[in-house]
Amino acid sequence: MLLGLGAALSAAAVGCGGAGSATDVAGAGAGVGASGAGGAGGAGGAGGMGGMGGEGGAGGGDPGESCTDSGGLSPEELLAPIDTFVILMMENRSFDHYLGSLRLIEGRDVIGLDGTEKNPAPDGTWITVSKLDDYTPEDPPHNWDAAHAQWNGGKNDGFVLAHAGSAQADVMGYHVREQIPVLYALADAHAVCDRWFASVMGPTWPNRFYLHGGTSKGQKGNLPVLGFDSIFNYLNEAKVSHKVYYHDIAWCSGAYLKTTGLAGIEQFFADAEAGTLPNVVFIDPQFFGGGANDDHPDHDIRLGQALIASVYTALAKSPQWGRSMFVLTYDEHGGFFDHVAPPTTEDDEAAFEQLGFRVPSIVAGPFARKGCVVGTQFEHVSVIRTLCRRFGLPAWNTRIAAANDLSSCLQPAYLSDPRPPVELPPVDVSMAELMARREHAETHAELREALDSGLIPEHLDRRGEGMAIARRVVEAGARLGAVRIRD
Repeated sequence: MLLGLGAALSAAAVGCGGAGSATDVAGAGAGVGASGAGGAGGAGGAGGMGGMGGEGGAGGGDPGESCTDSGGLSPEELLAPIDTFVILMMENRSFDHYLGSLRLIEGRDVIGLDGTEKNPAPDGTWITVSKLDDYTPEDPPHNWDAAHAQWNGGKNDGFVLAHAGSAQADVMGYHVREQIPVLYALADAHAVCDRWFASVMGPTWPNRFYLHGGTSKGQKGNLPVLGFDSIFNYLNEAKVSHKVYYHDIAWCSGAYLKTTGLAGIEQFFADAEAGTLPNVVFIDPQFFGGGANDDHPDHDIRLGQALIASVYTALAKSPQWGRSMFVLTYDEHGGFFDHVAPPTTEDDEAAFEQLGFRVPSIVAGPFARKGCVVGTQFEHVSVIRTLCRRFGLPAWNTRIAAANDLSSCLQPAYLSDPRPPVELPPVDVSMAELMARREHAETHAELREALDSGLIPEHLDRRGEGMAIARRVVEAGARLGAVRIRD
């Protein structure tokens, strides 16, 4: 699939500018007034803004609090107190697959499942949505053609047909709170976005390109893009500090040869503790090996829960919590069913005006709405739009200009009274099982090929340390109280 990749990339300019010399943008302060908004509610003790609060789960916002009121403030005013953005993009899960049971099982007012959703099978029978107990299901088809067949012009009835076979019912499966408790706890405590769509109705790389640059430059598959103009270029120009923290490989290194402004995930935990995180943080999960925690099938989703909990808790205990925003999202649906027909948007390339399926997405932080379902239409480019708003960057293409920023996820009343973080349920991890696990199916083949071709500097390829990295991340989570090591 990557024939000719070496010749193509050898001519590309390497690197997109580093973050090392960037000057931190000072916090704007939390003194922006809020008009017409309810009080912050009975939050538990903060123990200082770097400490963990004792707040319980939310059922749908504090009494008297609106989940839509902006307090008459502009997006720029709402975003002004935030100077630390942490973005964690996981892999290959749809909204209904992960959060649809918020409605079906728990009765929350969210665009989720009602239990009647079904798709036809090749033999003419119907497969209805059902609870999925497998933590490591097979990897369903989710490339450009498969995703469009699943969509079927908005009927969303091609998921089972695309994954026909012994595991075809898995794509109609959903998980519940007991299986992914961290995600549900975050949905209780912060803003869950039930209209966040993947940027592209296709696989990983085009969607991550849109997260990083607001375009895939016409790329529909998992292939590199040359001369890519990323958000990091504009952050450099504005002297806004940034870094990509990664596990085994930084996706951007293989996708558009970004080789600077990178650090191992271990450094993220150290920087969070020291209060020295840059203004903009992108985190790449572990993509390869038995310790992979990216949630890409057939990787164990319990390791994904451990990563999410560890990242959130590291930020929660950081001196930077009181001026932060944590964005958790997934690159694309991964072939799993979602019942909402994706809308369109504006794009400089007509073929990319169609958005992809919904993905699980949470906006958290001291200013995020508590227990609210935010129905604004978002996509991955909304992250870029938010950074443009906050740091005065230009919206450099049509897609970015058309995207909604994330300010509607913020509660005006909290700007002058930031909320403490919540304590997440700890994730149990068996170190013996983790160390014994091996990758069952090959994933991220294109990224693997880019690495094996030698085009990426050897020092950026940490796959050989994969299990050691997985252990260090779990141990970091345990020190934070986010993970319980069983053996």
